[in-house]
Amino acid sequence: NGELSDDWQDAWDSFCGLDLSGKTVALFGLGDQEGYDEEYLDAMGTIYDQVVSSGATVVGEWEVSDEYTHSESKAVRDGKFVGLALDEDNQDDLSDERIEKWCDQIKGSVL
Repeated sequence: NGELSDDWQDAWDSFCGLDLSGKTVALFGLGDQEGYDEEYLDAMGTIYDQVVSSGATVVGEWEVSDEYTHSESKAVRDGKFVGLALDEDNQDDLSDERIEKWCDQIKGSVL
């Protein structure tokens, strides 16, 4: 439903205490854009906000294309996802290609 998973909730306070200055971070999210179209990957947006406020540089933003069917997402900033957006429930046939392109993109941004 767009919220952090229980594992993230359990570690959230410790995670928020991290100093990520000088670190490079890439994010990916896995969600169901049809079943949760109004909060698709919201948790990735929450994690992104915390990572940035902790001083990290985030790489690996991902285009919001017509292939996506969600209506809202807190993980979208300036027309792009803050990381790779995957949906194994409805678009598993696109995941391998997306992952490959995203990995190539990240390699190019950190080398």
